[in-house]
Amino acid sequence: MKKWNLLLSLFLIMGTVFVTSCSKDDDETDPGPSISFKGGTGYTAEDVTIQIEEAILVGITGSTSPVSGDNLTKFKFTIISNNVPSTFVDSTFNSPSFNWESEITFSAVGEARLLFELTDKAGVKVSKELNVVVEDPGMQINKYMDVELGSWNDESGSFFSTSEGNVYVRGQLTNTPDNQKKIDFLFFKGVTNANTIAAPDDADANTIVDLQLSGWTFKNQTRFNVTNITAAQFDAIGDTYQFPVFNMGIQTSRVNSLTEGQVILFKTESNKLGLIKIIDLWNRGDKAKVSVIVQKD
Repeated sequence: MKKWNLLLSLFLIMGTVFVTSCSKDDDETDPGPSISFKGGTGYTAEDVTIQIEEAILVGITGSTSPVSGDNLTKFKFTIISNNVPSTFVDSTFNSPSFNWESEITFSAVGEARLLFELTDKAGVKVSKELNVVVEDPGMQINKYMDVELGSWNDESGSFFSTSEGNVYVRGQLTNTPDNQKKIDFLFFKGVTNANTIAAPDDADANTIVDLQLSGWTFKNQTRFNVTNITAAQFDAIGDTYQFPVFNMGIQTSRVNSLTEGQVILFKTESNKLGLIKIIDLWNRGDKAKVSVIVQKD
C-alpha cells in the first residue's frame, strides 16, 4: 500500500509538471495593436532634413491586435520641439483599423520630433516617431566679382549699383538723374579718411566737389556694419547665403580706412543685405578692387 501511494504521488507530481508546462507553451503573447508609417513615393517614413517652408507628407496605418482583437479607440499626433510637446491631433473612434495622413509644413528653423500614438480598447498603446531637422537655405544672391572702382579724381567709375552689378561714372549720374536711384555705394580716397566706402547720402562724400553729389536729386541711404567675416569665409559662400543680422545700433553711412581682406556688411535703402570684400587698394591711382555679394531683388 505504501508503494502505491508513492507511485501515485510521483504520478501526480509528474502530471502537475506536464499540465503546467503545456499551459505555458500554449499561451500566446499579445503584441498589442500595430502601427506603421506609409511608405512609397511622396511619403516621409524616416528621419529627414528639410528646408524652411518645405512640406512633408506623413501617413499612418494601424490595426487591432491579432490576439485580443480589441478595436482601436484613440489616435494622437504630437510635435516635440525644445522638449515642449504640442498636440495637433487627439481623436477618439472605434474601429478595427486606422488610416491617416497629412502634409506638414515647417515655418521655423530647428529640430522637432514627430510622435504618433495609437491606443486600443484595452488601453494598450503603440507608437512611431521620426525626427525632422529644418534648415534655412539662405537667401538667393547675386555675385559681382573683381569690381574696380576709382576715386573722385580717377577716370574709373566710383559709383556702384548692387541691383545691376554696374559701375557708373560721374557723368552718367549728373546727366541722367534717374540713374542716381540705382547707386547704393561709392568709393573715394579722402584726404584724412583714406580709402572709404560710403553711401550716396554720406555727409563727408557730399563735401567732395568732384563727386558732384550735392546736385543729386536722389541719394540712397545705404548703411554699413563692420564685420569679423574673413575673406576666406566670403569666398566660400555658395549660391545662397544667410546674412548676419544687421545691427542698427552701430550702423554708419561710411567705412573709413579700408584694409585688404576686410569684409563689410551693408543694408540698402530697399532693405537688401549684402557684403563687400576689399580685394586690393592701390597706393597710386586711388583705386580699389572689390567683390560684392548681395541679396537678389
